[in-house]
Amino acid sequence: MYDVIVVGGGTAGVATAYFLRDLKLDICVLEATGEVGGRSNTVDLAGASANSGALFIYRNTRTEELATELALDVVPFEPTTYGIHVNGKTIVAETNEDLVARLDLADSEKAELSEFIDSALLEYHEHTSNGVLDQDDQGLATETLAERLSRLQPGVRQIIDAALRGGAVGDPAKLSAKYALRYFASYLAREKRNRSFALGGMQAIPRAMHGHLPADTVRFDTVVTGVAIKDEVDAYEVSFIGPEGVGTLLTRHVVSTLPAPLVPNVFGDLPTWKTDALNSFDTPGSTTLNIVADIDGLSGIEDWAFIVTAGMPFDAIINPTPGRVGPNWDAGRVQFTCYGNSTGFQPAFAEDEARVADWVESFLTVAPQLRGRITGVHARTWEHCFALLGPDRAANLAELQRSVGSIHFAGDYTSETAGTHGAYTEAERVASLIRASVASSNN
Repeated sequence: MYDVIVVGGGTAGVATAYFLRDLKLDICVLEATGEVGGRSNTVDLAGASANSGALFIYRNTRTEELATELALDVVPFEPTTYGIHVNGKTIVAETNEDLVARLDLADSEKAELSEFIDSALLEYHEHTSNGVLDQDDQGLATETLAERLSRLQPGVRQIIDAALRGGAVGDPAKLSAKYALRYFASYLAREKRNRSFALGGMQAIPRAMHGHLPADTVRFDTVVTGVAIKDEVDAYEVSFIGPEGVGTLLTRHVVSTLPAPLVPNVFGDLPTWKTDALNSFDTPGSTTLNIVADIDGLSGIEDWAFIVTAGMPFDAIINPTPGRVGPNWDAGRVQFTCYGNSTGFQPAFAEDEARVADWVESFLTVAPQLRGRITGVHARTWEHCFALLGPDRAANLAELQRSVGSIHFAGDYTSETAGTHGAYTEAERVASLIRASVASSNN
């Protein structure tokens, strides 16, 4: 009989166990893969820690607090440029005025794009302080960008659509304006105060938390197939398939950290209000391509930060350490992440050499000066990336967070924000619920 079984050893799963470690509870984390971290996946690529999922640590979030608590090395994301690739040309500039002026667009398109950028930046600066979005501005959380986008000319809409998808994963017409400001306008603003990059990668955080847990807390390569209540013992029975075959475990509390679309597959008897809430928003897929390139002798490439890639299989290219070179900034190389959020989930993409080669060739179309200089390539596709933060999810947040008996739910989809910072916050919320339950039982 366990006190807590956590379904999933991603960011929220391992964090839940970490936040409960001082209570000396019997906790078991069941993870379907061979490592912790989930969508915070980091790989070693040509000497660099490359993130294939979550990329940045955001200021004033639980992620930043954990990175400090775990003594991880981080550097600020300090962009000085913004770029757009459209109609076969890549323009990277230090000011938006220079950027738009140099684009291969009609004058009317340039005027419209400038107006959209100016409006977005004005709104961004009105709702941020020192690079952090105001948390009490609910108006932006209930507004989508659909109407704004519908008024744009097709060429301008293509650029803005790619920029939004590149920074925020999902369909821009469904995004809340608040979410778009964080993941779109902040890049346009060359914001230097709201993001940082972990030199060991985003997966360094869950790996470090895992290191603080008892050695047998996490069971790897173990797939949970069902959870059922056992009234006769006042507990839940968790069924699984692991390295040694089929088995069951009993527990007082269950914590689901699965992506929202997978929850009903494991928890089959959920009440209608919970399944309705789980179905009220999208959790789109994404495909990424990490590239490390030798830039010794080239000038300016290290300053590239965010490049919109309209018409490409990926939406944007991000350099997480602009202005710096290589993992130690002295090796004459730089890393980029190509985000294919409009492409979505691509089954077997990483194993398909032809498709990966096509993406590399598209990258070289954007950055032809790097042909012959690529030293590392890594491809990854995610079926369920980030839970889209829009008005529908905001309206159903209370039901998404609400426990069903002693089954608790934690993940980016139950958070007020999204991504790993939302998942860590939710892990702490659920840990607090369990902590209160244990204290009540002891009394």
